[in-house]
Amino acid sequence: MFTRLLVGLDGSAGADAALDAAICIARRFKTTIVLAAITDIRLLEAPLYETTGPLWTEGLPAAPIAAELREALDERATRILQTAAARVAEAGLTSEPVHAIGLADEELIRLADQAEAIVVGRRGELHGEPGTLGAVTVRIIKRSPKPVLVAGEKPSPCERPVVALDGGETSNHALALAARYAEALGIPLALVHVSDDAATGDALLAKAAAFLSEQGVATETRRLSGDVTRSITGFLAEHGADLLIAGAHGGRRRAWGFGSHAEKLLRAVSIPMIIHR
Repeated sequence: MFTRLLVGLDGSAGADAALDAAICIARRFKTTIVLAAITDIRLLEAPLYETTGPLWTEGLPAAPIAAELREALDERATRILQTAAARVAEAGLTSEPVHAIGLADEELIRLADQAEAIVVGRRGELHGEPGTLGAVTVRIIKRSPKPVLVAGEKPSPCERPVVALDGGETSNHALALAARYAEALGIPLALVHVSDDAATGDALLAKAAAFLSEQGVATETRRLSGDVTRSITGFLAEHGADLLIAGAHGGRRRAWGFGSHAEKLLRAVSIPMIIHR
């Protein structure tokens, strides 16, 4: 199913978690892991501006400073890639290192043409509190045409997946992805939908279960009511789920962003989450 996974690396704990998640998935599918270390141009530009201030326009020789910083960042990227490649090799898998320069989110989305999915951590080099999301991760989820796997707070075997359905187009894409995943691994899927309209909610779940039955995937369905985030996170805990799969936005086709159910769920859960557009 996954023949190539792209992992964004920056030396952070979040990136380490992303690599762990990629290795876990790759072991099941004999996946090649594309290791991407991006030297973000903001790291090259901002420190120089802050250091030189108004003198920048007065002829301060910036070139040596920029060259030294660029060299240091290139060396750091090389070390990150070497360390990651060693971990992948130790797992008996194949990796391909890539070092690019640009905006981290834009470069990862560009490189995703080489893979079926992007794997990222919740937070990058600027660490935040549990439940917070890094700006690069948010931008990738908003713009990536490929599925994005956001690593969990702890390693997970990803063997008890739950699909959160809302009836939207991207939710259907997420269901199709989950079906391929479960069919390839021979594992069941749990489907959950939150709605106070029993007839409509049950019909949606029945249609999804029929689709999975055609794919040979065993299915459990559950309709919940009340607050979407609270209801789904409660089910995840009850079910012992270790992977959540959802569409990037809901039935009204509103772009994934702050306040959406997908974003709230991602902030609320500690397990890995695949978000599909």
